[in-house]
Amino acid sequence: MEATIPKTRPSAAAATTVSAEERRADLERRLDEAADILAETLLDMWRKEQRARRAAPLGGAS
Repeated sequence: MEATIPKTRPSAAAATTVSAEERRADLERRLDEAADILAETLLDMWRKEQRARRAAPLGGAS
């Protein structure tokens, strides 16, 4: 009796590939979203700092 190696069905292999591609695409979307949020947060922080710097001379003169 010879031992046989089970073969992966083509549909199962295709499903695994599609699933891996979907997971990668989802990961890329989440990373893009996180980068957008970080960029927006940093821009808001910079704007707040700039407003404070512009307002400081006005407040000190009073």
